[in-house]
Amino acid sequence: MNEEQFKESPLLTVRAAEVAGLVVIAVEGEIDVDTADDVLDAVRLGFVSAGPALIADLTLVSFFGSTGISTLISAHELAEENGKKLHIVAPQRAVRRPLQVTGVADVLSLYDSVEEAVSALKPVPSE
Repeated sequence: MNEEQFKESPLLTVRAAEVAGLVVIAVEGEIDVDTADDVLDAVRLGFVSAGPALIADLTLVSFFGSTGISTLISAHELAEENGKKLHIVAPQRAVRRPLQVTGVADVLSLYDSVEEAVSALKPVPSE
């Protein structure tokens, strides 16, 4: 998959790229009631790929509230429905803290970087 831009608006840009055979959806801007569906649409399209997992990179998300939390819960449910894994890259406090406070972080797989998420998905070589 070549890098593809799904959506761009003054509040949100969503792009998809392939990294190490996995789809990475990079979200930049605000995840709120006006943009949540755009994020979920990108996740749905990402799950169409043949890869075993999807990585949602929220590193550049500037606003993340209750709608963002609901969006990630919906994305997690979509992953389960599609038999795939969803890994969330959320290194900054603006995204990670609401997920921790609500307990949603206990359900999601959170990482500090795309590289860390990719490493977590690589099979461990047997000895």
